[in-house]
Amino acid sequence: MRRWIWLPFGAPVTGQFRRSLLHPVRLHPGSFQFVFGLWVAGVMTFVHPPIASAAYAQETPAEAQRTVWDGVYNEAQAERGGVLYTSSCSGCHAADLRGDNTSPSLVGMSFTFLWGGSTLGALFERIQEQMPPDRPGTLSAQTYRDILAFVLRANSYPSGAQELETDRLDQILIATNPDTQR
Repeated sequence: MRRWIWLPFGAPVTGQFRRSLLHPVRLHPGSFQFVFGLWVAGVMTFVHPPIASAAYAQETPAEAQRTVWDGVYNEAQAERGGVLYTSSCSGCHAADLRGDNTSPSLVGMSFTFLWGGSTLGALFERIQEQMPPDRPGTLSAQTYRDILAFVLRANSYPSGAQELETDRLDQILIATNPDTQR
């Protein structure tokens, strides 16, 4: 009589592979990495923000299709934000915005991984409710917007003519560069 083991995705497992599941020491040296890689790929398919952002982009009206690549802040606002960042944020997130062991990086791939697919409104709300950690919510809305403009400039998003305004933040998507997607 043949015994079957069913994996969660419904494929029957028999023979050598079954024995290797029961006795992990017999696995081929690369098997664990391969299986773990498949698992990570499967998990990322369900939770990675850019996939969710594509679904979001299809369901939102045209005016909500603005992204951080559309010049949503101006240079004067980012300059003010740089001064405010230095006094209120750099103690935890470092002067270069790279963070440390307890604070996340606010630039580069780390920022994109954490916030890609979200709106500036969600990021603004998170900053306003939780930062600075020793006195959250104590800065003015204008201060938080200026710091957000500084973070956008540090991530090389282009500036525009208008300042960030609180009532429009939920309509601006943090997206990957459209020029690199072609």
